[in-house]
Amino acid sequence: MFRSTIRLVQLAATVMAAFLSMASPAYAKDYTLDYGVETSTDGDVGSTSCPYGVCRVGIKKLNITLIIFRYRDDPRHARVEIEGKPGCCFFELGAQSQRIVLDDNPPPSLRFFTGAAARGLLLFQNEPAGILDLRFHLD
Repeated sequence: MFRSTIRLVQLAATVMAAFLSMASPAYAKDYTLDYGVETSTDGDVGSTSCPYGVCRVGIKKLNITLIIFRYRDDPRHARVEIEGKPGCCFFELGAQSQRIVLDDNPPPSLRFFTGAAARGLLLFQNEPAGILDLRFHLD
């Protein structure tokens, strides 16, 4: 009885150690994102390490934040959002996010706009704000 309890504790410790090793920072750093943003007044380029899941990239120079959703179970796709000042930033047809296919690397440039989000069948004439280019590198 005592030996089976010891074996059970050893098994639990092994499982816990394996689980903790998967959650380490080295495992979380899964890909590198290169970005370029160009607006009518300024631009910025950079590179950052991103974990799978949600990656937030603040671009202080332009006062915007890129939000990239990329998951291991769907490696061919990503979803992009851009947060900025009120009225910014939307994609084609007033969409608040844009899904991209990563078969082509780099994916096509994404135009973004200022204005208002689409509401039901109501679309607004938004003004072009800039262009976003992304490139994904697996580490």
